[in-house]
Amino acid sequence: MKTPVIAIIIACVSAFAAAARADVTVVDNDKTVDVDCAKDPAITLVGNHLTITTRGVCTSITVAGNHETVTGSATSVAVMGNHNTITLAAADEVTVDGNNNTVTVRKSLKLKAPRVANRGSDNHVTQSK
Repeated sequence: MKTPVIAIIIACVSAFAAAARADVTVVDNDKTVDVDCAKDPAITLVGNHLTITTRGVCTSITVAGNHETVTGSATSVAVMGNHNTITLAAADEVTVDGNNNTVTVRKSLKLKAPRVANRGSDNHVTQSK
């Protein structure tokens, strides 16, 4: 009879741990946000004129807005907006589809070198070799 009770307790603790992790979506404009990637592993920026700083390594950062400034690290980064400045201490995958962006990637997390795809126009992308 103790086995089902233990299984229920484990299931409840697991569900609580999963619920504690969340994502951050910023739709507002003109905001400054600090994000702890251990608590909020996925960031989506839709608003404009945002300044985002991350602690730790996020699973993903998506920049859909314009005139964003992002500093941090993430496994995957997608830049779809325009006129953004993205400074990454580390990232494995970076895709830049927007225009007039400045993206710097210092190193990869798990790969030999970061994989960067620059498909937009007038972007300045710098990465370590």
